[in-house]
Amino acid sequence: MNPQTRNLLVQRVTESLTILGPGSAFERFGVVFIEFLLDIVLVQRGSSIGGSPVGGALDATTPDGKLVVETSILKSYFDGGMGKPRGDIAHALELAPMAEDIYLLGSQRAPTGVIEAFTTEVGESPQMAGRRIHLMDGRAIAEAIIDKLMLQDEAIDALSEILPILGDVRDDHPASLRAPPLTPLYVKRGPVDAELDRRLASGTVVDICGIGGIGKSQVAAACIRRNRGQFEYSFWVNARDLEGVEQLSSVQLRRGGAARNVSALLRKNRTLLVLDDASDSLLSEQLASQCGSRSKIIVTRRKVTPGAYEVPMMDKRQTREVLGKNLTNSPSEGVFKTIWNSVGGHPLSLRLINSAVQAGVPFEDIAQDCLNIPKLADDEMALADRILGRLRPFLESELSVFLWAGQPYCDRAFLRAVIGPISLSMLERYGLTAPESAASVRIHDIVFSALKVANWLSAERAAAIDDQLAQFILQHVRDDGQALQTIANQLNRKIAKNVENGETHPALLYALAAIWTGSAVRVDLLPEAISAAATIAGHSAREHEVAILVVLETIEARGRHMRQMLGNASAIEWASSVLPAYDYLETMEGLTPRQLAEIRHHRAKTLRFVGRLDDAERMFEQVLADFPLNDAKLQLLRLLDKRTEDHGCAKRYAEEIIAARLDNGEVSSSLLMALGDTLNGARATWAGELVDLNEELFLREALYSASAGVSQGYHSVASFVRALVWHAPERVAGIISRLPEPTPLMLDDDQSRGGYAEIMFHAAIVGDDRSLLARALDAYETLKAPDPYQKRKWGETLYRLDRFPEAEEMLESFEDEGGRIWLAHSLSQVKLALGKVGEALPLVDEAVNGAVGVQRKYLSSFLLQRAKVKIALGQNPVDDIEEGVAATQHVGLLEQFTQLRQSHLRR
Repeated sequence: MNPQTRNLLVQRVTESLTILGPGSAFERFGVVFIEFLLDIVLVQRGSSIGGSPVGGALDATTPDGKLVVETSILKSYFDGGMGKPRGDIAHALELAPMAEDIYLLGSQRAPTGVIEAFTTEVGESPQMAGRRIHLMDGRAIAEAIIDKLMLQDEAIDALSEILPILGDVRDDHPASLRAPPLTPLYVKRGPVDAELDRRLASGTVVDICGIGGIGKSQVAAACIRRNRGQFEYSFWVNARDLEGVEQLSSVQLRRGGAARNVSALLRKNRTLLVLDDASDSLLSEQLASQCGSRSKIIVTRRKVTPGAYEVPMMDKRQTREVLGKNLTNSPSEGVFKTIWNSVGGHPLSLRLINSAVQAGVPFEDIAQDCLNIPKLADDEMALADRILGRLRPFLESELSVFLWAGQPYCDRAFLRAVIGPISLSMLERYGLTAPESAASVRIHDIVFSALKVANWLSAERAAAIDDQLAQFILQHVRDDGQALQTIANQLNRKIAKNVENGETHPALLYALAAIWTGSAVRVDLLPEAISAAATIAGHSAREHEVAILVVLETIEARGRHMRQMLGNASAIEWASSVLPAYDYLETMEGLTPRQLAEIRHHRAKTLRFVGRLDDAERMFEQVLADFPLNDAKLQLLRLLDKRTEDHGCAKRYAEEIIAARLDNGEVSSSLLMALGDTLNGARATWAGELVDLNEELFLREALYSASAGVSQGYHSVASFVRALVWHAPERVAGIISRLPEPTPLMLDDDQSRGGYAEIMFHAAIVGDDRSLLARALDAYETLKAPDPYQKRKWGETLYRLDRFPEAEEMLESFEDEGGRIWLAHSLSQVKLALGKVGEALPLVDEAVNGAVGVQRKYLSSFLLQRAKVKIALGQNPVDDIEEGVAATQHVGLLEQFTQLRQSHLRR
């Protein structure tokens, strides 16, 4: 993980620890943390069964009293003479005189150097002879969680019950891109490992092939783990759905299903990529062409290809080791001979045999099964079918989930919710899972095929899992929004299939509507908003809470889809027609103040979008008169921003949202970043001081979201950079230094790619660095459905790279009603560079004439361009120069006007 991303994750956890309370909660957290960190069992003595503090007792000890844990949430814990830690040590030694290790955990941050000085001083005291003191503040605890526990689902499950943010951080953690863990029954295969390492060192693409269950994925996972230190990035892609190398520019890599540009990483960074279970269409020669000189690809597939390494069977020693893993007994020589003659050293078959024995089936019964089936070479699924039949009483509930999903893999979070963490661990312990990304769980294809043949999924079980899916979604409906995005993307295919088959549960429809990228929204599966609202009109709002949200989110989703796919005009026409839906919703019985506020808030947003600004403003005001909905405050301040006389009111609303966020109120990450974007746009008028006071709050959220792959994160960082280019260009480099490098964890859709591209564009101009322009262009070229603003910035990037014909073609390829003056300005610059001076003048005239009202702050930029065009035409630019100088205080623009004036005078 790169340092910027790690720091952001650590900071996120540290901040949450500092506000964790009461003390009994942090005590329990500390005990669980130490148990998992050290893999020990502690006896918690400081709290009663009900969680109340027990006076005079130690917080926790090991049963033998050799390790003690004491915790504290005191804000002054690390202050002054460290009186509380000293008292905790004395208390520990009094009640646990045999203690050898004393862990003192404080939820607050310690000043720099305090922990080191204290532990050195105390460690030299006579009473600590033969003992060790471990003092950890909130930052140290957070670092241990991120660095050592984040891949342990059981640990994070337990800790997130006390500190919920850890569940979100786990899903954002870049470790989800690493090679999957080896199965508990994995056995090293020395000659195989050596040969793969040799091929990796000497070639670009290493093909691994072999029959099903031979261990291709296992040896590939072991190979990437051995060699990842030689690469900047190493990650695992399930290639089962990739049909060609062109799809490497957008593959599914992490929970949430976001698309990542793997091709760019292979070309530009030292990257080791595993494509597991690849199809025949992914040709090795084409894959090699995707790699830069320092990148490598490992491919696993069944079909033998020229030059591929065919994984051999295990030898007898390895076979005995797999059969005996985690068992106290081993097969007799006769039983081993029977198994060997039947399946040889076939790893999957051996793991299945081991699993059956772990479940209580005698080796002798397994040997009888082996005698009653054909040899493996004749039917590789026969033994799997027979042994799975013996495991059915133990694992039917767990394995049936994969049949329900219709695929041999399933989202780990959902699977854990359905079968529980213990059953999930059992699947992995029995060796029934195959290497997979940390976000998912996969069983072997042979096992999955055997399940289908034996029909392990009953109609009743399928219906029960459908219900659990709906409940799983409902749990996240009122979340921050990021979790729901994750669910909506990861389970989208299954959700869509259920809806296609007639399922109309509001939770499923809500998840479909939650897809953020407009082009990805399945509008064909969403209800018609007016008819859906009419259906529930007059009914109980409490009983139809999610159905109300479905109508509201459907309107939002269809609007996003139409804007992106059909343009603003069509979207506005549709939005105007859907307004009656809100009337139906307001007739529902027993609407809570919050529900009514949300309905009216969404109505006001629609009114604003269709251009009925006065009606929208009145509606937002009505919402806030009845309920303090922070989302409505943001929408209203955006309207007030356009009128100088209302800037004070806009500032007050912004201050209220910030205060609510600082007080842990209902201010989502998305809302906070949107507020930051709005305030950045108003820096020059009323928001400058407010942004300066709270800049770190906004930036930290945006940078964290960017590192977590949330598309809005890069967009929000871009708004800061865009503003600083004008107001404080010297600070741009500082933000760039904090920006996490774009790994597969990021750049997941057009919004984040476009945001990253714009950041690089502005940084290139400020720092006069063409290499950053090239990075911006690379990002723009990955856009699938760029909006007009992104197309304009794309054209401006081409212009800055002196690629004038391409810039002209790009800027003339679209219309941009909202940003027309800027498009005309950019196109005028390109025309001038191409020598088409006559075409450049009317374009810049259009920009100058349009710089009125809130756009007047850009007048000087447009006048500067017109002055350049007039000079090229032999006309007098003095009036434009003088007007431009009077209209700006921007140092860079003033310098350019001065240079133009001097150049004109010399002529």
